[in-house]
Amino acid sequence: MEFSNASAISFSNELARSQRHGSSMFSAVVITTAIAVVLGMSLVVASKMGELDADEPMLLKPRFPLIGHLFGMLRWQVGYMQMLSSKIPTHPAFTLRIFSSRIYVICDPSLIQAVYRNTKAFDFGQFVVESSQRAFDIGEAGMKIIRGETAPNYDPSGPYLNGNNGDSYLNEHHKLMLEALSPGTGLSELNKGVLDKVAEHLNVIDGGEKVGLYRWVRDVLTLATADALYGPHDPMNADHSLIDNLWDFEENMTLLMLNLLPTIIAPKAYRGRAAIKEVFRKYYENHYELTGSTLIRAHLACAQKWGFSADDIANFEISTLFLATTNSVPTSFWQLSYILSSPSLLHEIQKEVEGIVKRERKEDGTEEAVMDIALFQSRCPLLVATFHETLRLIDAATSVRAVVEPTTLTSSGLSSIFSLKSPSVIQLPSGITHTSPSIWGPDASSFNPTRFLPSKKRALDKETRRKQNQGYFPFGGGKHLCPGRHFAMMEILAFVAGIVVGFEVAGMDSVPDRAFQKLGTAVRKPVADVEVRVKRRVGWEGVRWRFEGGRERLDFKALGTDSDGE
Repeated sequence: MEFSNASAISFSNELARSQRHGSSMFSAVVITTAIAVVLGMSLVVASKMGELDADEPMLLKPRFPLIGHLFGMLRWQVGYMQMLSSKIPTHPAFTLRIFSSRIYVICDPSLIQAVYRNTKAFDFGQFVVESSQRAFDIGEAGMKIIRGETAPNYDPSGPYLNGNNGDSYLNEHHKLMLEALSPGTGLSELNKGVLDKVAEHLNVIDGGEKVGLYRWVRDVLTLATADALYGPHDPMNADHSLIDNLWDFEENMTLLMLNLLPTIIAPKAYRGRAAIKEVFRKYYENHYELTGSTLIRAHLACAQKWGFSADDIANFEISTLFLATTNSVPTSFWQLSYILSSPSLLHEIQKEVEGIVKRERKEDGTEEAVMDIALFQSRCPLLVATFHETLRLIDAATSVRAVVEPTTLTSSGLSSIFSLKSPSVIQLPSGITHTSPSIWGPDASSFNPTRFLPSKKRALDKETRRKQNQGYFPFGGGKHLCPGRHFAMMEILAFVAGIVVGFEVAGMDSVPDRAFQKLGTAVRKPVADVEVRVKRRVGWEGVRWRFEGGRERLDFKALGTDSDGE
C-alpha cells in the first residue's frame, strides 16, 4: 500500500505552521494551551485573506476561522475528511483553508484517477523526503542525497528530485523496488521465503493453543516477512523483542514526525527505532546481506552507490520493515475475523481451498498438505473477493500529493473543471470512496464479499463498474502504486487460506470493533485483541503444510491488484 504517513506529514507541516502563528501545540493528544490567543490572531488574519477563485473546489469553512480544520484533524484524524464529505456527498471536491494554506480534498473516483495520472503537476516525492528525516532520523548528509542535491546534474531551480524520471536516489530506488517486486524471479523468491516460514509456524500448532489472535498474526507475519527479506541472519528472528520495537515505532511514528521532544512524547517509538537501527548496523557490518534476498542486496547497493553513511543505511531498515508489515498484518487479522465469524462463509471458503490442496503421504509416514497458490485466481474466487471486500471496509488510507504548478483538474466522467493553485496540497481519502453508497449501493457500509466476485462485476452496468474500479484504490495509484502489493496479497491469501482449511479457531463469534484510526495509518486495528483457541481441524491432524506455485507468473490484474482505474 502506498506510504500511509504522507497525510501525517502534511498534518505535521500545518502543526509547525500553527506554531509560527503563536500556537503551542504539544502533540496530537495534547491540544494547545493558548487557544484564545490563536483564535484572536486567526480572526485578524482571516479578515485580510481573499476568497477562493470561482473555479476552485468549493470552500468548506470551519467554525473557527483558519484553525478550525486543524483542530478537526487533531480530534478526528483519518475520519475527519469522511465526516466533511458526508455533509456534502454530491460534491466531487472541496477546499480547506488552514492559515494561508489550501488543501484540496478530492472525492470523485474519476478525479482521483486524474490526479494519480498527472505526475507532472502533482508530486509525491516531497512527502517521501519529509518523512525520511522526521520519521527515520536520516542525517543532513543523507538528506542532501535524498533531496537530489548530490546528483551530477542537480539544478537548484529545476524540478523537484530532478523530475519524476531524473537522476536521483529516490527515483533510482523506486525503480529497483518495482523491478524486485514485480512478477518475476525476485518476487517468486520472496513469496517462497515468506510462505516457507508461514508453513513452519502452522506446522507447530497442535493441541488447542490459546492466543490473542491479533498479536499471534502480528508475530507470525512479522517474523515470516523479515526472514524472507533478510535471510538466515535476520535480526528479528534472532531476537523476538524486536517485534515489539517495530510495532512500538508504528504506534507513535506520527508523534516522532513532529520533531518535538521525541523522548518525552513518543518514548517507546524512539527507543524502538534506536534498537532496530543498532541490530541492522551490525547486520550490514557483518555482510549478512549476502545471504539475504535479492531485494535487500539491491537496496544496499543503491544506497552505497549514492554515498549514504552506515548509520543512515541502518536507519532505513525500520522503513523497510514498516512498509512490509504494518498493513498486511491488520488486513490478515480482519479477513480472518470476517471469515471465522460467519459459519456459512467459512464453509464455502473451506470448500474452495480444499480444492487446491494436495495431500501426500511421505516415505517416513508423515502426511504433507501442499497448497498451490497459483490456483487462487481460478479456483478460489470467494477467498479473493473476501480479501478485496475486507480492504474496502478497513483500509482508509489517504494519498497525498503536492500541487507543484497551477493546473486544472477534470475527467471524462464529469462536466466540472477545477482550477488548482500552487503551492497547495491534495488529499485523496480512500475512506470516502470505499464506503460511498453512490458507488457501492445501499449496503456500502456492510460486509458483502460477493460484490467482488467476477460474475457480479460482469453483471454491473458500465458506469457502475467504472465508478467501482476507479473508487477502489487500497494500493494507491499512479507512479507510486504500492510496489509491494503482489507480495502482500499472496502472503495474506496463503496465510488466511492455511488457517481456514487446516485449523479450527474457537472464540471468534463476531467481528471485533475497530479502534480509532490515527493519522498516518492505512488500516485500523481492533479495539482489543480477541482470545481464541487454535487447534487442528478434524481430518487434518498431523499434516505438515507446504506452499507451492509462487514461482509461476500469476495474473495479478485478474486478482485485482493491478487495476487500470477504468
